[in-house]
Amino acid sequence: MGTAVLDNATTGTMDAPSGSPLLSGGLEGLLRREWLITNGRGGYASGTVAGVPTRRYHGLLVAAARPPLERWLFLSGVLERVGVNGRFSEAATFEFDKTFHPQGYRLLTDFAVSNNAEMPWVRFTYAIEDVRMTKRVLLARDRDEVCIRYRIEGPPGTVLSFGLLPFLAMRDFHALTRFFEGSYPLTQVDNLVAVDAFKTGPRVWLTAGLPGEQANVLFESQPHWWRQFEHRQEAARGLDHTEDLFVPGWFKTTGTGSVEFEFRAVADFTPDFSGRPEPRPFASADVAEGGKAATEEERLREAAGAFVVSRKRAEGPSLTTILAGYPWFGDWGRDTFIALPGLLIETGRLAEARQVLEVFASAQQDGLIPNRFSDYGDGRDYNSVDASLWFIHAADAYTAASGDDGCWRDKLGPACERVVEAFLAGTRFNIHVDGDGLVACGDASTQLTWMDAKCGDTVFTPRQGKPVEINALWYNALRLLSRRVSAYEPGRASRYADVAGRAEQAFRRVFWNEKCRCLYDVVRDGWADPAVRPNQILAVSLSYSMLDRERQQAVLSIVERQLLTPYGLRSLCPRHPAYAGRYQGNPYQRDSVYHQGTVWAWLMGPYVEAYLRVHDFSPEAKRKMRQLLQPLINHLDDAGIGSVSEIFDGDPPHTPRGCIAQAWSVSELLRAWRMTEVVAG
Repeated sequence: MGTAVLDNATTGTMDAPSGSPLLSGGLEGLLRREWLITNGRGGYASGTVAGVPTRRYHGLLVAAARPPLERWLFLSGVLERVGVNGRFSEAATFEFDKTFHPQGYRLLTDFAVSNNAEMPWVRFTYAIEDVRMTKRVLLARDRDEVCIRYRIEGPPGTVLSFGLLPFLAMRDFHALTRFFEGSYPLTQVDNLVAVDAFKTGPRVWLTAGLPGEQANVLFESQPHWWRQFEHRQEAARGLDHTEDLFVPGWFKTTGTGSVEFEFRAVADFTPDFSGRPEPRPFASADVAEGGKAATEEERLREAAGAFVVSRKRAEGPSLTTILAGYPWFGDWGRDTFIALPGLLIETGRLAEARQVLEVFASAQQDGLIPNRFSDYGDGRDYNSVDASLWFIHAADAYTAASGDDGCWRDKLGPACERVVEAFLAGTRFNIHVDGDGLVACGDASTQLTWMDAKCGDTVFTPRQGKPVEINALWYNALRLLSRRVSAYEPGRASRYADVAGRAEQAFRRVFWNEKCRCLYDVVRDGWADPAVRPNQILAVSLSYSMLDRERQQAVLSIVERQLLTPYGLRSLCPRHPAYAGRYQGNPYQRDSVYHQGTVWAWLMGPYVEAYLRVHDFSPEAKRKMRQLLQPLINHLDDAGIGSVSEIFDGDPPHTPRGCIAQAWSVSELLRAWRMTEVVAG
C-alpha cells in the first residue's frame, strides 16, 4: 500500500478562471462557494466549485442507513486524468497542508447546479488544450446512488484517454477516515467493484462504462492510500481537519475524437449485500439545463425541496419529514414547524405537510412534541418548550390552507390540546403555567428555547423563567385553539380563551419595558432581562398579538434600529456588553457567541410579517419589504449556491456561517417573498 506522491504541487493563492459569476473571486471564491444536491432520503452530494473538499461532510455519495439519518460518506471525490495525444492533465483539485494538487480548477470554464425534484445535478466544464470536458454529477431520487457522467470532445482524430480514480472514505459522515495497514475488503468482477466498510459495515458498489458498452472500460486494481487531505473549514471550526482516503484502483477507457464515460457508486446497507447495482436509467446525457432563467420564487421553491425527505418507519410506509439543515442537521421539531409553512404550505405540498405533522404527533410524550430525533437508533429528545407551540402554529396553518377539518378533529386538534393541557398541568423540564396564565420553564441548567447553545455544563444564554417569545407563542396557540374547537367543544374553547385573557393582561404588565419602549426578553422572580433581542418580534408578527398598535410599532422600531441587518436579525443588540460580532473559533468559542449577536436569517420572516401587520399590508409596505429581502435573494449565488445559510456574522460584511443550507432560512425567505408580492390592479 503506497501513498500518492504530490508532483507539481503549488502553494499559496492562485489565479482562478473567470467568466461566470460563480467562478469569480479567484481560488478563494471557488473555495467559498459550495454546492449541494439531495436525494430525498437524507443523502446528498456536496462540495466546492473548486472541487476541493473543504469539509468532512463534502462528498459525492452520502447515504442514509436509516433514512433520513445514520448517514455514511462513501465516495469522497474522484480524480480524472485526461490524455490528449499522449499529454496528460488532471481535472481534480485537493488541498494538502495549504498545498493544492492537482490544479484542475485552473481548467474550469463553467459551473452550474440544480436541485430540481426530477433529477438533481451539478455540471463542471473544463478546457484541456483544445478539448472540452463536461462532467455532470447526477443523484438518483429516492435511491442511494450517484452517477458521474463525462463527455470529452476534441477535434477529429484526437487520441483521447480517460482515467478515473475514486477516493473512498467509508465512514460515518461526522467522522474522519485514518490510514491503516492493508485495505478495505475489495471484490472485483470485471469492472464491477465492491468495497466493504470492514466485516460488519455497509458496502459501496463501483462500476463504470456506458450502457451496452461495458467492455470499453477496464478496471485496474491498485489498492492504496492517499494521505493527509486538508479540510480547511474544519480547521477554521477548531476541529480535526485532516483525512486519509482509500483508493481501490483506476477505471480507464480510450477513444478518438470524443469519449463518453459513466461512473456509478451505489451504497448498500442490506445485510446480504443484495443491493448489487442493476442497469437503471438516469436522465439522458443532455440533462435539461437550458431554458429561461428561473424567477426568485422558483429558485426558492427548488431550494425548499432539498429539506423535504422521507423518514423510514419500522412498520408501515415511510412518511415525510424535514431536515433542519445541510450538511449536518437531522429533523428537529422546532425547526420543522417553523419551516413547514414556507417549505410545504406555500409550495402547495399539503399532503406532505400533513405527513410531517403526523410523524411528530405520533411521537408526542407528556404533551410534548419531540425536539429532535436521534441521529442513531430510535431515540427522541423532548428538551424544548417551543417545538410544541410551533407545532400548534403549523397545524393551524395546514388546516387553514387545506380545509382538512377531519384531520384536525381526529389527529391534529387532539395533539394540540394535549400540548395545552400538559402546559396547564405542568410537564417535563419544569414547563408549567403560572396563575397569571403565562408559561414558565426550565432552570439554570436547561436549554429549552431556540436560543439553546450549551457546551458541557455551560449554558451561554440561560433563559429559565418566562421567555418573551414562548409567551407570545402560548397566547397565539390559545387563541388559535379556542377558535378551532369552538365549533364542537365550546366549553373547552371558553376555557382556553379565559387563560388567554389572563395571559394577555399579565404579559402587558410584566414584559413591557417602558424605559426602552420594548419588551423584556425573560422575566423571573421579580427580575426582568432588558437585553434587546429579536425574540420580542414574535409578539408582533403572530396572528394574535397581546400588544396594542402603539407598542407593536415601538417593538418594531427598536428591532429595526438595533438588530436589523441585510441578512436577518442580530440575536443581541451591539450595544450590549456580551455582544460578539464574529462567529468563529473552536466549538466552545462558537457556541458562546451563537446567540450573542450572530445574525439569523430565519428571523427575517417574522420581521417582515410584523412590519406588514403594523402597516396593514399596504402596497407601499410590501414594496419596502421586498427591497429589504434583495440581499438574501442575492445570497443564493454565494456560500451554499441556491440556498440560504443558517447564520451570518453580526458585524459587516456579515460573512455567512454555519450550515450552508438551512430549512427555516429558506422557508422564511420564501414566505416573506410571497407576503411582499404586490398584485397589479
